[in-house]
Amino acid sequence: MKVSTINNNFSTQKFTGFDAAGVLRKASNINSWQQRAVLGLAAITLQPMIDLRNKGVDEQTRKVSANRSFAKGLIGAMTGVAVRGGCMKAIECGFKNEKLADKFSKIVSEEKTQAAIQKTKDYIKNGGGAKKYASIIGTVIAMGVMLFTNFLIDAPLTNALTNKLNKKYEETPDSKGGAQ
Repeated sequence: MKVSTINNNFSTQKFTGFDAAGVLRKASNINSWQQRAVLGLAAITLQPMIDLRNKGVDEQTRKVSANRSFAKGLIGAMTGVAVRGGCMKAIECGFKNEKLADKFSKIVSEEKTQAAIQKTKDYIKNGGGAKKYASIIGTVIAMGVMLFTNFLIDAPLTNALTNKLNKKYEETPDSKGGAQ
């Protein structure tokens, strides 16, 4: 069976429009605190609008729910970005310590020869490895830290901001569910 050749000269073709491959290529460089920031921005903008259009509840409940969603999105994004970014930066700074970089190089080096360990150490210190490893290790550590910050920081701040927003809603003269 003979297969005919097809002209696959893509270099002469000009594609216009949405570059999905380019977006995915750029997205692969987004770390966890940046992902949390994008997720928080989406939560802050979309969820309150959804709550305000919920026809299954009365108007006061809609507004209170929208306030709560906004507060959860904002506080969650702020603490998530701060904890993830802080943990990642701490690990990255830790790799500047000669002893820590040396120990870590011995662990992650594929070959356990001195030359391979030194090459890994050079990559960590000079070739961008510190950022890559710090992103991974910092994210894992941040997940553990956030088990505590969710109860110690997120929940109290979310309640305080929700109460403040609800109080502001009740004070507005045109609010139907507020003080009369």
